[in-house]
Amino acid sequence: MKVLFCLPLIGLLASGCSMWRNPNDPAKDKQTVVVVNSLTWTNPVSGRMDGTRTSWPLSALANHEEVFPLAQIKHCPQGLPCAWGVLSAARSTTRYAYEPGGITLDLGLDVDVHRRQQDRRRNYHTSLAVPADVPALSYQKNLLQTVALPYGRVYRVEMDYGISYAICAQRLGEDGKAIDKCDIPYI
Repeated sequence: MKVLFCLPLIGLLASGCSMWRNPNDPAKDKQTVVVVNSLTWTNPVSGRMDGTRTSWPLSALANHEEVFPLAQIKHCPQGLPCAWGVLSAARSTTRYAYEPGGITLDLGLDVDVHRRQQDRRRNYHTSLAVPADVPALSYQKNLLQTVALPYGRVYRVEMDYGISYAICAQRLGEDGKAIDKCDIPYI
């Protein structure tokens, strides 16, 4: 005697116990989801916005870390000499889920500004430092939270010294063209 146990709570259907997708997954409509994010700051030399903007397939984001390039920033308080710092930042996601009209994801954001920073990756090593005779900035922000991202709506994290992080979920049609607009400018 053969017994089949079908558990709808874990995604199995009674008809042969085959797998089913989350009903909010846009794949049922032949769409995919990408996550657009950026880290920006004010360029200390030009005074204009600078930063990094990337886009990742949502399916690639579980347990994914993105390390942003090192950058210099400065802050000029009224009546005092300008202080400089080296910005090191990384974004991580550990879990995501499809929700009606968007996604939720566990977002980790680590921002560190100090006199000296190093970035050691497999194929290259980079370091930046502020000279010892120049006032230096010191700032840290560590964020770990679950974020709801309705499609096309930008979630922002504003930080000290003009540092800003933005993230947005966007659906792409079968042809690869964006269905939703993420208002995160190219840099």
